[in-house]
Amino acid sequence: MSATLKEIANFAGVDISVVSRVLNDKAGKFRISQQCQDKVRKVASDLGYIPNAYAIGIKKGTFNSVAVLHSSIESRSYLPERLVFAIHRNLEQDDKHLLMAYIPEERVNAPEIPRILRSLMADGLIVNDYQYLPQKVKDAISYLSIPTVWMNYKMEYNSVYPDSFAAAKKAAEHLIGLGHKRITYCNFFFADRLPNAHYSVHERKQGYQAAMQKAGLEAWDISPDYKVDDSFEKQVEVLCSILKRPDRPTAMLFYWSTSVPPLLAAVSQLNLRIPEDLSVITFAGESSERTGLYAASMLEPETLMGKEVVAMLREKIAEKTKAIPSKKLDFNFAQMHTCAKPPKK
Repeated sequence: MSATLKEIANFAGVDISVVSRVLNDKAGKFRISQQCQDKVRKVASDLGYIPNAYAIGIKKGTFNSVAVLHSSIESRSYLPERLVFAIHRNLEQDDKHLLMAYIPEERVNAPEIPRILRSLMADGLIVNDYQYLPQKVKDAISYLSIPTVWMNYKMEYNSVYPDSFAAAKKAAEHLIGLGHKRITYCNFFFADRLPNAHYSVHERKQGYQAAMQKAGLEAWDISPDYKVDDSFEKQVEVLCSILKRPDRPTAMLFYWSTSVPPLLAAVSQLNLRIPEDLSVITFAGESSERTGLYAASMLEPETLMGKEVVAMLREKIAEKTKAIPSKKLDFNFAQMHTCAKPPKK
């Protein structure tokens, strides 16, 4: 247990009020000698005194911490390891701690706002709950006095997010530059068909379409209008049906890397080869470089996003009412040798 002020006073041979004033940096105001201050601090250190951060925070109105608020449902927040590490490392430069908090799913439709938004003790807030977040909760966050930055959420001010439109356009242009004309786009996530899906769902498809239109090519979206993301076999079946066609695509662009394994199974069943018969590009997380990439990928800039979110929040904390223009981040292209010129025949 941490030493108490009374114990420090007994060992230092001074009154408890002296200890309190020294450890709260008020010694100069009460003309406590430097010798006495040094003695009190040494005794406190020897006894392992730990300041009560909660009490200090309440008193000063600062807690030296930043909270990341995310959903209790895994698919509605995005927090891979490199992003977490980047946030943590950049907060450490400001001597701030990282807190993790989530909005319990059963509370989002309750009459009152979630308790976490009423009791959160932090100097700043990073919102990472970006999909299907109820308007009531969004409004509650906007009314908080805590400086807030939204992460991976597209809005005009106070957010940092990857530029999915530009990345999809760049990926399609890469395939077009290799000579491909029959390029498909595919997203197997059925929930992404809902109108309030994540901004990247629409922007990646639109970026692909923009590149195809610019090249005078016909866009070909093979995303199924029925649920297949609950079955690996269903996804293989969809891909096989496309690749069996006489006018089969020579290149494919996927919304996310989880769709590549069923593609590999379909290609194997049909005795096709990548990239000789079919070129592939997908979107993936930067953290996937450690766990393994299946195909050439547009990588979300997780490390840079963590750095920029903390930088923007730092600016918000310094000037709480300031509206900071949102920042778009570029994707990085990982060449995994799954792209080549289209087959001649």
